Amino acid sequence: SVATTTLATLISPLPVRAKGGDAASMKVPGVGSYIDYLIKKNDEQRGTDPSVMLYQGADLETQLRRLSDSANRLTEIKDLAEDKKWSQVQGVITGPLGTLVQTMNTVITASGGDKKVKDAATIVKGDVIAIGQAATKKSTEGCIEGADLAMKDLEAFVKIAFE
Repeated sequence: SVATTTLATLISPLPVRAKGGDAASMKVPGVGSYIDYLIKKNDEQRGTDPSVMLYQGADLETQLRRLSDSANRLTEIKDLAEDKKWSQVQGVITGPLGTLVQTMNTVITASGGDKKVKDAATIVKGDVIAIGQAATKKSTEGCIEGADLAMKDLEAFVKIAFE
């Protein structure tokens, strides 16, 4: 029957067609080659319509949205610290607030390396580190104070960077 033939085909092992060592010499396109492809495409399109370029630089709206998301995550730290969920506090710091640092670096680059923007970002980074240290010490007050300070400093960073 058709079902038996299909089942036998699916169950039977497939013959090996590769010789030993073939896989080791294969060239597999990876992230690096994809980045090279994107750079090449952008170079080809430079001077043409900017709307068709693959990468158009840091989008202001995207950066502001990411900063806003980070500010929202800072407010979660207070609740997590009050509930003494230290590993979750660390998780917020290394996850969502890790992207905060990346976003601030993008904003610094977009500002042309403005010293005021860089200094404001350094303060926020220090606040985030202080929250992590307080969580390591299991200090509820330290985490809450650090989150409040980071919120204020993040607001100052946004005002400086986007004035």
